[in-house]
Amino acid sequence: MSKVTDRFCHLHVHSHYSLLDGVNTIPNMVRLAGDQGMKALALTDHGNMYGAVEFHQACRQAGIKPIIGMEAYITDGSRHDRKREGGGRQPHFHLVLLAKNEVGYHNLLKLSSSAYVEGFYYKPRIDHELLRQHSEGLIATSACLAGEINRALLHGDSEKAELCARRYVDIFEPGHFFMELQDHGLTEQKRIIERAPELAQKLNIPIIATNDVHYLTKDHARAQEVHLCINTGKQIDDADRMTFESKDFYFKSGLEMQTLFGDHPEYLTNTDDIAAMVDFEMETGKMFLPVFFDDDSPPAMDESSAEAAEKENLVRFRELVEKGFERLYPDPPEGARERLEYEVDVITKMGFVSYFLITWDFCRYSRENDIPVGPGRGSAVGSIVSYCLDITTLCPLKYDLIFERFLNSDRISMPDIDIDFCVDGREKVIEYVQNKYGKDRVCQIVTFGTMAAKAVLRDVGRVLGIPLSEVDQLAKKVPNTPGIKLEEAFEQEPDLAKATRDPRYQELFEVAQKLEGLNRHCSTHAAGVVIADRPLTELIPLAKNGDDVVTQYPMEILEKIGLLKVDFLGLRYLTILDKAKKLIEESTGIALDLDNLPLDDSPTFELLCHGDTHGIFQLESDGMRELLRNLKPDCFEDIIAVLALYRPGPLGSGMHLLYCDRKHGREKVEYLHPSLEELLQDTNGVILYQEQVMRIANKMAGFSMNDADNLRKAMGKKKVELMEQFRGQFIEGSKENSEVPEKISKAIFDQIEQFAKYGFNKSHSTAYALISYQTAYLKANHPAAFMAAVMSCYISTVETMVTYLDECKEMEIEVIPPHVNVSKSSFSLADENIVYGLVALKGVGEKVISQIIAERDRKGPFASVYDLTSRVKPDLVNRTVIEKLVEGGAFDGLGKPRSSMFAAIPDAIEEGKRVHAEKQAGQLSLFGSGSEPETEEHWPEVPEWSEGDKLTREKSALGFYLSGHPLERRESELLPLRTHLISELDSTVDQKAVTLAVMVSKIKKRQTKRGDAMAIVTLEDRSGSIDAVFFPKVYADCTGDLEVDNTLIVQGQAEMASDEEGSRSQDQIKVKRCY
Repeated sequence: MSKVTDRFCHLHVHSHYSLLDGVNTIPNMVRLAGDQGMKALALTDHGNMYGAVEFHQACRQAGIKPIIGMEAYITDGSRHDRKREGGGRQPHFHLVLLAKNEVGYHNLLKLSSSAYVEGFYYKPRIDHELLRQHSEGLIATSACLAGEINRALLHGDSEKAELCARRYVDIFEPGHFFMELQDHGLTEQKRIIERAPELAQKLNIPIIATNDVHYLTKDHARAQEVHLCINTGKQIDDADRMTFESKDFYFKSGLEMQTLFGDHPEYLTNTDDIAAMVDFEMETGKMFLPVFFDDDSPPAMDESSAEAAEKENLVRFRELVEKGFERLYPDPPEGARERLEYEVDVITKMGFVSYFLITWDFCRYSRENDIPVGPGRGSAVGSIVSYCLDITTLCPLKYDLIFERFLNSDRISMPDIDIDFCVDGREKVIEYVQNKYGKDRVCQIVTFGTMAAKAVLRDVGRVLGIPLSEVDQLAKKVPNTPGIKLEEAFEQEPDLAKATRDPRYQELFEVAQKLEGLNRHCSTHAAGVVIADRPLTELIPLAKNGDDVVTQYPMEILEKIGLLKVDFLGLRYLTILDKAKKLIEESTGIALDLDNLPLDDSPTFELLCHGDTHGIFQLESDGMRELLRNLKPDCFEDIIAVLALYRPGPLGSGMHLLYCDRKHGREKVEYLHPSLEELLQDTNGVILYQEQVMRIANKMAGFSMNDADNLRKAMGKKKVELMEQFRGQFIEGSKENSEVPEKISKAIFDQIEQFAKYGFNKSHSTAYALISYQTAYLKANHPAAFMAAVMSCYISTVETMVTYLDECKEMEIEVIPPHVNVSKSSFSLADENIVYGLVALKGVGEKVISQIIAERDRKGPFASVYDLTSRVKPDLVNRTVIEKLVEGGAFDGLGKPRSSMFAAIPDAIEEGKRVHAEKQAGQLSLFGSGSEPETEEHWPEVPEWSEGDKLTREKSALGFYLSGHPLERRESELLPLRTHLISELDSTVDQKAVTLAVMVSKIKKRQTKRGDAMAIVTLEDRSGSIDAVFFPKVYADCTGDLEVDNTLIVQGQAEMASDEEGSRSQDQIKVKRCY
């Protein structure tokens, strides 16, 4: 290879973080750069720096100099403007920016952040003003055909091109702006290659040659086209789809670039000159933890004041911990004080005192402001310090939870305290933290949705025009193992491997494998929030996702570069518990302390043993209910175990059956060594928890708890070499520490290794078991209040609501329809029955509801529709509001049928307006001097609605049938023929025959390509709805029965498309017969 090619490196490269069109993963392109002998490589994604840290680390590991950059979008106006003068969108251009040094990197952070936060309009945009402010330490190139100079040259406007070029030369340091030429065989690029050098020579601008890299190799061009179609919703055969006009946007070698630009070798060697200019090393290993403070706004802190604050915080920390310890342990058990001192010492030495105080502070704020906080989550539940600070509410000593599982002093990494909050209050807690530490120092975290195995097959199949039913069948052959790759699926499923050789599907699988794992979209992480000790734009780039400002770096990267991440999770069941607790207190006067319920309540365990767990946290799936009936829990520890057992690994291995059989004496519990009995007796000899692995290594083999945690982690991550080192240490340690023969210690280690594949975090399981128990306790002891709270939190989810209404029926709890004289805004109680909330009515907002309730409280019940319209402000009670109230039954029992009340609505509204006008004008009625204006009521004589019409209107108002269901009219006839409710259709019935008793709710008539009539019919029963396909022959036979609101028996084949994304949008029934 010639000297010239040795000195070429790619400076215009897009990864899959260029979300619309990049098909490169960072590891793959770094590997290819290494294979081609490149000494440096740049990353220039469109408008963002999402992949910068990952790229920097990958390059360093490969011995390649990383050049951090981005291809910015720059507007020729102001980034704040959306429209140009005279109308139309403000145009934007491309400009490649590369970080020369640390100053340049920090300027890139600011530019990229401002582009999203201030300048986003279709694209994240900067302007020349902002660029001038943050140009130091940056190298810039004129970019591709979309560059500002190149656009002017293409339009023949050499004067404007020169003006633009001079501006960039002026903005950047001397010798830091380059003209960029590309040749992908495009006519426009040839014109630039002809025209740009003259301008460059005139202004003394050096030229570089680049390739606009969007994919790895030439044979990835088709995958790139498909990827564009996926992201734009097009098919490959669509004439108007977005496309690249060449197949040369790949990672070309230096030799290929020399072939294109051999006449000007300096264009290639100039890329090496730019690489030589770059001197930037990304700082890692430093932590940017904020210092805790009590004031409302962050103080300005230099190094010495921060140290002083940390000393004060240590005193405060110890005081708070000690106060909590004395309160929780008035008579401390053996080892409690030692455990506390040990944890405090570790936390202090690792520099995490402020972290614990920050967490204590927002948990305190939440409780003081009536925002429920969970009992704990994850490994932090294993810390006695967390317990003493009220960050968690479970004693780790009582449940043998291990601190080192949470914080291992051998591994300098951030602790991870995740907190669950009531969903209604979570945003308030985040807002509190933002206000306290500064909105510029606190924000939410980005996350990326990737193209997983099943999803990528479906996406590619759609683009290639392969029939949905065929693609769906192929996707279903991919095992449901989380994170499985297509290559692994081929090995596990012979039928799928066979399909890859089918000529019809070869391109599908080839393209899918190239796109698998790529980023598809970005969104806001459901829980993660980052908190820093300085403005975030000094450390990381920010982006905008909808209205949220988020980090551009994902969670795992933030932790690597030393930023504090806290998970603020919104947990619906904390809201349910809080609502139920308040309903109980309102109706009975009993103030429950949910954190101190008796953990041996007989009705609760009876409910669990019967599997009556609809509405119970973590325990309501069909599979879980079956496991509960088999296991028959009789103590709190069994609930902890159930949560650990009901996961894919243990279920797939049969561990759950082994546990149950041993618990009930169907299988004898045997231990490989007597010392294991003490450690495993609570789980019937089964190694169920990661903490048990740690205890065995510690007690039997003499491992320190830190080493034991390292063993646990090595097993979980299947680090083979490290595992072999630990094996030797375990065998030797067991011999010396416990006199265990080598043969037995080897067998024990093998058993640990086998079970550790499925071992679960006991700390997390214990905390969530408490929420499970609390919800079960309330259902068993306060059923109406509990179910009212559950339905309040699921009121907008129709299928779930129907399930819970049916559950109320089973529990013999009456659910009273919404009523203007009884209902509150949400669900409430009346004599151990549940009263539907007015908020359930569609189109009836909180504002009008609060006015209705306030007026009812002020002057008593409403006598009629007219009474309501005359007492509540006319601007609130419009026609839609009254119609929904009438249709939903909210005026039932006031002496008039719904049909008559509905017909009277226009007059009632006008009469209400008249009465309010008279009140406002201070006029008196003609009759009854000194009294309120009287309302004149006129009730039209109209026929009563039929039962079917009444139910249809009720469904329109509520979203589902409440007082009855059309199918009930033929219940005795239809239900014996039914095999399933629609809600019971899942993957277990896929491709199987089912019979449904349903009602027709919607008909979409279609024609086949041959012109034959067919239909897609939406069917529903009380539990839900599903689409049914009536192909021509069946459609012809059934046409007479297919009318909206008709009740039918439908026989057909279930085709369930549910996959790891949880989407049921493609579920359907292929109808064979209906009658």
